[in-house]
Amino acid sequence: MRTIRDLPTLDQVNARPHATPKGELQTRLDRAIASKSARLADQRELRAWALAVKARDNWTDRYTGQRLRRCLELDPLRAEAHHLAGRDDWTVRHDPRNGITVSFATHDAIERGRLRVEGTRFFRIHGTRYIDGDYPVVFVRT
Repeated sequence: MRTIRDLPTLDQVNARPHATPKGELQTRLDRAIASKSARLADQRELRAWALAVKARDNWTDRYTGQRLRRCLELDPLRAEAHHLAGRDDWTVRHDPRNGITVSFATHDAIERGRLRVEGTRFFRIHGTRYIDGDYPVVFVRT
């Protein structure tokens, strides 16, 4: 049980600051600018990741073997890079081994659960096993 002698004196309490000085606090605008800057940097890294994956796969659909196009329209033969482990896994988010090139149509089938991607080779980071997109993968209809 604490006694009155265990309590700090008023001088001891006032000797250390209790709050952050106003000049050191980030404003809401500063936080918004930093957040937007981080989002833009992540988008640049994801674009570079997608280009590296597509270049590695020679702009060819890993499921059908068809040559794909670079376009912005919703073309069934549009080249897209697919994350084997989800984009929310920051450990491998920008790792080209975590991606494969697929067409828009194939990507849609994977996302809707009609196709599943299974690995033939794997790599580990921090003890977690991931499918290695540098090697052939197997597509399974579900």
